[in-house]
Amino acid sequence: MKRITLVAALTAIAGAASAQSNVTLFGLIDLSVNHYAAGGKSGAGSVWKMNDGTVNGLNGSRWGIRTSEDLGGGIRIGTHLEAGVNVDTGTSAQGGRAFGRQIFVSLASKDAGEVRLGRQYVLSDSVVGAGNPYGNGGLWNPTTSVTNAGKNLPMFLNASRADNVVQYETPALGPVKLAGQIAPGEGTADRFHGLRAVYSASGLYVGATYEWGESRTTKKTNNKSISASANYDFGSFKIKGGLQRNSDLATGSGNGAAVGVSSLVVTGTKTFAFDKSNGWTLGAELPVGAFTYAANYTRMNFDGANGNSDNLGKIAAGGWYALSKSTLLYADVSFATGGLKDYISEKTVYQAGIRTSF
Repeated sequence: MKRITLVAALTAIAGAASAQSNVTLFGLIDLSVNHYAAGGKSGAGSVWKMNDGTVNGLNGSRWGIRTSEDLGGGIRIGTHLEAGVNVDTGTSAQGGRAFGRQIFVSLASKDAGEVRLGRQYVLSDSVVGAGNPYGNGGLWNPTTSVTNAGKNLPMFLNASRADNVVQYETPALGPVKLAGQIAPGEGTADRFHGLRAVYSASGLYVGATYEWGESRTTKKTNNKSISASANYDFGSFKIKGGLQRNSDLATGSGNGAAVGVSSLVVTGTKTFAFDKSNGWTLGAELPVGAFTYAANYTRMNFDGANGNSDNLGKIAAGGWYALSKSTLLYADVSFATGGLKDYISEKTVYQAGIRTSF
């Protein structure tokens, strides 16, 4: 009888706990076939490739677990573990990290805001993504880099994530939310900082971020990046746009490269190092039944010492078709413009792919 009573008590406790917390398993697979035609002065040729969504697709493939527990008094604690995978090869993404996309713990209050600790997205990631039809994926995404003289040349700077991040976001202040981040570097990497402000109401979104690094060796501020975007939903279609201004660019160690700086050399009619880049993007999307048609243009200028300057543009068009709430097909084409168009490996790209999620 005592054993039965104990089992009943434990069952009741477990039931009460499960009523206050939940665990969610989620995932996404994105795979595309691409044809790349290189510029005549790039030294590369044409090639067909099958790519995971991490490379020019809508979204990088991933799986993960989210947990959320109600602590009472309007306070919740949560965890987020998200692993990237390369579907085309079966390998782990993000350099083979177990949970390279994100892994953090959060404590949130509806009145006081939310604190997150761990590896997570930098604040500009969401702002830049809101300024074009494909978010932070797709051929026309302004953050998609190109191959120039065998190295990645960034368009809009955005490395997506940083390690050891402490983030605070305010509760909604009417239509406004504010956020701040710091990644201290822990003595082995450069420091990274970010601030974000977002307004969202009545179909209008406006967001802006300021991010910067601090060299762990010289203690000088570097990699200053201002990003802003806006979009408006007219009901029958959406207009989206954004801009970015970057200065004091430097390749860094660890989080010093969190704004996406991996190469600072441009090869065109001249080869030079740049320490500034400025750009803008403008696009639209038109839903028609299960189809959504979209187009976008991005323009980036690269500036170095002694008046050296060059530019690159990217125009793209295409769309996606929703087979269901969780699965869609997509196809698009991208053309390079500007002074560097003949010096990159992706002068023209054709793509068709599928994305499904659970």
